[in-house]
Amino acid sequence: MKIQCSNCRREFKIVDPQKLDSSRKRIAFKCSECGNKQVLSKGEDESWSQYLDHRSSHSPLLSRDVQTPVRDRKAAVDEAAPVAVAKERSSLLDALPGEAPKRRSMFSGLTGQVILFMLLVSLLPLSIYAVILNYATIQRMEDETDQIGQQVTDGLIGQVNEWTDKNLRVLQAASQLPEMQSMNPASQEPILKAIAANYQWKYLVFTVNAAGMNIARNDGLPLTDYSDRQYYKNVVLEKKPFAWQTLIGRTTQKPALILAVPIKQGDRIVGALCSAMHVEAISDYIVNWRKGKTGFAFLVDQSGKAVAHQMEAFSQAEKNLNTHPLVANFKNGKVGMQRFLENDVPKIGFVRETKWNWKVVIQQDEDEVFALIRQANLFALVLLAATVFLVLVVATLSSRAIVRPIKKLTETAERISTGDLEVQIDVKSENEIGELAAAIGRMQDSIRIAIGRLKRTRSAKSLPKKSRPLSDSNADPSL
Repeated sequence: MKIQCSNCRREFKIVDPQKLDSSRKRIAFKCSECGNKQVLSKGEDESWSQYLDHRSSHSPLLSRDVQTPVRDRKAAVDEAAPVAVAKERSSLLDALPGEAPKRRSMFSGLTGQVILFMLLVSLLPLSIYAVILNYATIQRMEDETDQIGQQVTDGLIGQVNEWTDKNLRVLQAASQLPEMQSMNPASQEPILKAIAANYQWKYLVFTVNAAGMNIARNDGLPLTDYSDRQYYKNVVLEKKPFAWQTLIGRTTQKPALILAVPIKQGDRIVGALCSAMHVEAISDYIVNWRKGKTGFAFLVDQSGKAVAHQMEAFSQAEKNLNTHPLVANFKNGKVGMQRFLENDVPKIGFVRETKWNWKVVIQQDEDEVFALIRQANLFALVLLAATVFLVLVVATLSSRAIVRPIKKLTETAERISTGDLEVQIDVKSENEIGELAAAIGRMQDSIRIAIGRLKRTRSAKSLPKKSRPLSDSNADPSL
């Protein structure tokens, strides 16, 4: 049974229609001569053999082989031999109707699988290493940040403690002088003026008696009643060795820090020696500290009021900062590095306490603190992207080098399977693909020899039988 190309009218032989898959409604074939594509469609309950039989009787595209009478076979063979030989080379179904090629996904083929395998082999270890390295870097950065933060707060606390100790010691030393213990204003004033002259940040040095009334001062201003001040009550009434208080000074009407020590005559407290200084004297240590663009420090006293802050209005108004996350957490027992949100911005901070129960607080935006980690992550992503690109290029080139000869051999085997025994195998390689090409070439030669033998056998059977030669016994004795 034959099928004819609708374009160039070339005929192709269907070797065995029974082997066509009857479950498919359509089959497609391509003419090897002109490249024309045709599609045949059959009914649901019809086999391809029935369809082709029906087409052969109604369509010029399909025709049955006509059986030549035996007596005419020899002549037919002799006349058609040159044409048949030429036809046989390409007509043994170069484009035998078959199933349309199945579409495969990108990664179902060998090329995609090679790419996936190389990506997996190269990126999996790299990704695991990147995750471990990122985790270790974050831990190290957090540990270093915690250590540096505590060192900074310790340094600031040391400066605050040193400053307060220095001012406290001079008052304690002066309070033990006989002139000061005499509670005589005339004897006390020279000492008070000397202290103010040597410690320029002290704008007022004064004494009060046991009732809290001011009896001497360095600035010569009118005497004032200080009996309502807490530092007086702590030192004189509660008999504490020293006291301090941050408040709005009555003299300057500005935030001030007051230090006070008792004046004793024997074991009896007869008054107090006090000094007042602007908070700028101590806040300079705190306010001038900066870390990057967002890092700063501030100082609050034992009651939570701002003593020093980068926002001057806070310290001038003695703003209560007990609700600040760092201060509140510290009072609840949290120490070390703390994370918190301020105006929806992630921040980290540290709190340390002075020996006077003041609190030094530093804080900084988390993004700025861990900027190095972000840069490292960005570099890792760039490296990963470059690795992916390089692997894709190498995998694509490698897979093509492997797949291209395999595709050629597949096409060659397909053509051989349809009867084209003259196709050239141009795959030259010394590896396993080369061995496969050589094996297909040997198979092609074997098929060609087998078909040649088959054709000679069929030709011999189609010739009329010749008369046997006469035997010697039947020969004329006279010849």
